[in-house]
Amino acid sequence: MRIRFLLFFITNVLFASDAISQLQITRNGKPVSRIVVNLEDSIDLSAAHLMQDFIRRISGAELRIIDVGQGVRKNDILIGNFQQNRASVIQQGVSNNKFFPFHPEVKLQDLKEDGFQIITDEYIRIYRGEGKGSIYAVVTLLEQYLNVQYYAQHTVSIIPDRNIVLPAGINRIENPSFRYRQTQTYHLSDPLYKLWHRLEEPSEVFAGNLWVHTFDQLLPSAEFGEKHPEYYSFINGQRRPGAASQWCLTNESVFEIVSLRIDSIFKSDPGKNIISVSQNDGNYSNCSCDKCKAIDDHEGSPSGTLIYFMNKLAGRFPDKEFSTLAYLYSVAPPKHIKPLPNVNIMLCDIDCRRELPLTDNPSGQMFVKDMKGWSAISNNIFVWDYGINFDNYISPFPNFHILQPNMQLFKAHNATMHFSQIGAKKGGDFADLRSYVVAKLLWNVDLNVDSLIQSFLNGFYGEAAPFIYQYLKLQEGALVASNIPLWIYDTPITHKEGMLNKHMMKKYIALFDKAESAVAQDSVRLKRVQEARLTIQYSELEIAANLSANCG
Repeated sequence: MRIRFLLFFITNVLFASDAISQLQITRNGKPVSRIVVNLEDSIDLSAAHLMQDFIRRISGAELRIIDVGQGVRKNDILIGNFQQNRASVIQQGVSNNKFFPFHPEVKLQDLKEDGFQIITDEYIRIYRGEGKGSIYAVVTLLEQYLNVQYYAQHTVSIIPDRNIVLPAGINRIENPSFRYRQTQTYHLSDPLYKLWHRLEEPSEVFAGNLWVHTFDQLLPSAEFGEKHPEYYSFINGQRRPGAASQWCLTNESVFEIVSLRIDSIFKSDPGKNIISVSQNDGNYSNCSCDKCKAIDDHEGSPSGTLIYFMNKLAGRFPDKEFSTLAYLYSVAPPKHIKPLPNVNIMLCDIDCRRELPLTDNPSGQMFVKDMKGWSAISNNIFVWDYGINFDNYISPFPNFHILQPNMQLFKAHNATMHFSQIGAKKGGDFADLRSYVVAKLLWNVDLNVDSLIQSFLNGFYGEAAPFIYQYLKLQEGALVASNIPLWIYDTPITHKEGMLNKHMMKKYIALFDKAESAVAQDSVRLKRVQEARLTIQYSELEIAANLSANCG
């Protein structure tokens, strides 16, 4: 009897311990938890609907979404900072605090823009900083604890489970590596993909949707050029107004007209506090009139007049932020003048090669020198990085090995905003994988890239994944060993004696043959493998055509 009692006691203790260590969300396809949220908070409510949607997809159970005023019970999912303390609850219009127990480990002061904290005890608690942190916290719960993966546009992997549990004892704080995260990918046409991968677009942030190369939008040469050529660059002895011309940045009339237009744009676009006032595309087109040249000579760079002008705008509108390009002729920082805190420097590495990290190739080292100069005078840097072949989207562009070291470099040098311009049109070189990896690194530059790649390949290509992975690594090694630069206006012909030589092409073709064979009975994955293969087929045709032309 004693032994039976002891066994009964131990079993009950273990059962109780297990119950404490897990929070049941659904049981047998029925809801256990509810989602508690301030219904007046649009971001937290969006997070609640996202959680509700995916719990339904996983288990079939529909969790109720209720307002904070209805109180909470064990296992509920609490989304929002109303949990923080009595004062915050009262501020949100809830007079009774007994339903909202304060958690002593919540650290709202540590949460940056889009950051969040997840705590699980007897509740599942989600707190956020400014921005969409509660939405991204829900994504993290779904990805990291419930095995939901969003690989590509409208491509979600869900493992059905009628009994959903989360572990107690979670205390997870995440802040993004960059406060603004932008890529160029066809997947953005899927709003949920964009939200899931925590991406933003200029139209959501920049007033008037003015984002890079805005000089001619703010002061159109078609409107002012004929009557006021003095507003535009003085080059080789004459004023040159035109859509590609820059401004005479020391002209007071230019400053006043632009200021009025900017003021009007901000007033007509409430809620947005940043605007791009940036040079038109093109190189060596800056003004060299006596006044502009004197400033630029003193500063050792044409960025001198640019920062002079931006600082005047920043002083005129101290509650606004002004983004400007450090691009081509203006990429080098000024020697003396410093950008005001509300001047955002969009630093572009357009002239750099891509076969090695920026720190390891001569063109990149020149850019790193300029970046260090900017980071010494500004904490407000926006890096525009190029991971794209503008001339041949479908050509192989094996740059996965440089993504992380470059992003870590940007973050270490005061980049708080980042646009990774990748070639991610459908059918382009590994557009889906590239979009996935870049988005993950924009959120956290310290993730394990190899694990990210293999996880994606396994989920997206299935049994073909090992062969695709071998192809990627083989081509990467061949590129680096060839000592042939990879750049943004590349062609397969450039690499016909390097990573695309006859010997390597045979290896690539054999790997794709094996990949197709592995998924021959899976029409969806077979099509994905065939799309990935297009880059090699395209390269074969381009190299053959070039050889034929030379022989002819």
